[in-house]
Amino acid sequence: KKAAKGEAKLWCTRTKVCFALVLAAMLATVAMMARSRSNHASGLSTLGALPRRATSRILRAVSKEADASSPDIEELDDALLHDPSLWGAYRRESMDAYLAERAKCDEPGHPGWRSIDMDAEGIKNYYTYRLARTDRKEERAMSWEVCDVEDEANQSGWTFTRFGPLVGTGGYDWHEGNIQPVQRHPKSKFITAKMFAPVTENGTILGYPPVHAHHVHYSLEGNQHWLDSHGDSVCTEEQGGTACYLREEPEGYGLPLLDSNYWKLDFILNDVRKEGSPPMTFYMETSLRWSSDTTLKPNARAHYERHATEHYFNTMLLPLREESIMWHSGKWFVPGQVIFSPKDQYPFLHSHRSFLKGMWAFAASPEELGLTIDLLSHTPKDLVEFGDEVPDMRDVSWIIPEEYDAFDSLFARIGQSEAGMDALRCWLVPGESPDARTLDHVAGTDTSALYPEAWQQNWEDSWYDRVGQVYC
Repeated sequence: KKAAKGEAKLWCTRTKVCFALVLAAMLATVAMMARSRSNHASGLSTLGALPRRATSRILRAVSKEADASSPDIEELDDALLHDPSLWGAYRRESMDAYLAERAKCDEPGHPGWRSIDMDAEGIKNYYTYRLARTDRKEERAMSWEVCDVEDEANQSGWTFTRFGPLVGTGGYDWHEGNIQPVQRHPKSKFITAKMFAPVTENGTILGYPPVHAHHVHYSLEGNQHWLDSHGDSVCTEEQGGTACYLREEPEGYGLPLLDSNYWKLDFILNDVRKEGSPPMTFYMETSLRWSSDTTLKPNARAHYERHATEHYFNTMLLPLREESIMWHSGKWFVPGQVIFSPKDQYPFLHSHRSFLKGMWAFAASPEELGLTIDLLSHTPKDLVEFGDEVPDMRDVSWIIPEEYDAFDSLFARIGQSEAGMDALRCWLVPGESPDARTLDHVAGTDTSALYPEAWQQNWEDSWYDRVGQVYC
């Protein structure tokens, strides 16, 4: 399935002005991707086995108390705001604090982990396993363990949960789980942090590799991406590495809850070690930090998504040999401003990094940016080179001829438009600095004594997705 997915999450005002999300996806070939990042060229050929699917999703934390007429940025007053070199240490300290709280579950005198009898409590659940490169699935048993740790005032705390065990043997096998409804702490009025990550039996956070988090979704009232993690949730090592699986709401903010809220968890994890690797036992850990403090400022995540298609995972088929540009627009649903707090990874963009050349969010309509419908064309059938899917009427983008550059074409158009670059609000452009790098090379491993644990063994020598920072 060689496709591109153009989902987006953003906020716009109720007024005439709105954000136009412009996605310039590098959907040509891996070689063309290497052309824009020359020092990656030696390793990018190994990405050929990865799905050629560009997904794009932008999330913004929004203060509901802001002026509805302004789609501008609310910068939090923080000494770390403009110094990327400090963000990695800050995020690791946050993860250390998380692990210290989780360790209390194993301390003497603490109630510890408890098992949930999902059948007895009427909780729907399933876990299916699919072998690499096959369509054969098998159902497997899965347990659910929970541990609650509260602060001394009993006004906030963590609810730690684990699902598993999951056992993989590499080759990109699939582990798919679904649990609904998910129980919540009875005192919770706000969610102030989440940590969704694969872990070993002893709780070690697993990075990518060896496990690719295809998706981990906590849905709220049917909103599937209310809280989530994906394959690009790991940062570069300089920016925090696996500590970026922990995402905290900015200080003083929280995601508000209603007593009637219905939660659901669904996930797909892949063991990306070499096929036939030693069995690796791991778990899906999904933990939420809650608060009963009603003085917190409520913030929210809006989900703005591209039009639906008929393809698997709602992907869009785009050509591989040319660059292409997609744009999407919408209006704010409630008064609000984008919160800019990069140490907390706000805002952030989810995409399949191998093919994303850049993202820009504007406070203007597409027409005001010179992005008119006549630029769009359908993906020709002969440009979909792999798989058995056929482009349909919804597979549209601005396809840039090979002799032209997508950046030049896009910004020449915007530069001559009514709104111009003054309307730019947020952007992500992959680069070489640790905060902008969206692909990292990871050396391969083997089964020698240098790598005693199964999760350390048989990593593919390749390039892997990393977060990259959205700036505003």
